[in-house]
Amino acid sequence: MVFAFHLDRVLGLNRTLPAVSRKFSFLHDGQPCPVVSWDASLYPEGLAAGSSTLRLTWGAYQSSLKQRCWHINIIPKPDSGCSTAHHYEWSKLALFDFLLQIHHRLDQSCCGFRPRQEDLCVELGRHAECVDQNNIPLANIVHRGHDPRHLVFTNNKGFFDRNEDNLDFRLLQGIKELPEQAVSVLRSRKLREKLLQSLFLDQTYWESQGGRQGIDKLIDVIERRVRVLLTYINAHGIKVITMNA
Repeated sequence: MVFAFHLDRVLGLNRTLPAVSRKFSFLHDGQPCPVVSWDASLYPEGLAAGSSTLRLTWGAYQSSLKQRCWHINIIPKPDSGCSTAHHYEWSKLALFDFLLQIHHRLDQSCCGFRPRQEDLCVELGRHAECVDQNNIPLANIVHRGHDPRHLVFTNNKGFFDRNEDNLDFRLLQGIKELPEQAVSVLRSRKLREKLLQSLFLDQTYWESQGGRQGIDKLIDVIERRVRVLLTYINAHGIKVITMNA
């Protein structure tokens, strides 16, 4: 989650909650653990009521992408099936989740890659749901109570052990545009430099990963996925556009 926060900041998406690594003598035997900034606006009706979560099936999500919901501030028709989230939010989420291979939002049943036996989707039997993909619900799609157009990316534990021949391209399905600001960073070949500068500010996390050598290994994984993503963008004619909404 800490790495995800720094990646989000470097790419200019600004959709995650601030996260740092800290040690507490009464937790995890004093081992470093992520600490995420509390945001009460995610729980407008109180913690017990849960966060402001969008409830969409995969089929409804794909339909909303085709309709470009809330694009250029056009209010969707009541029967459109659009959620409250702006069309561009899904592009930002898809890019972010692909680089970190976070599947539990858009692909909680692991339909887009070969899961391991120890993966939660297999343990809970969710992988079997892939035979009826359109009815699989999205999960952990969260927004602030006062700002339903914009998503907040929470529970951002990335997966760095998935090889390039087993990436989850389902996360990009239906996406026709990606944010220019983020893609420009990926194309600039300065991602490593920017991530190193940002991550170095959190010395507890830096040291917990084995210092510069350990951090470089994590960035190596992301850079390989960046190359895959840029190839995908070119091969599928994905538009790279300014997304200020």
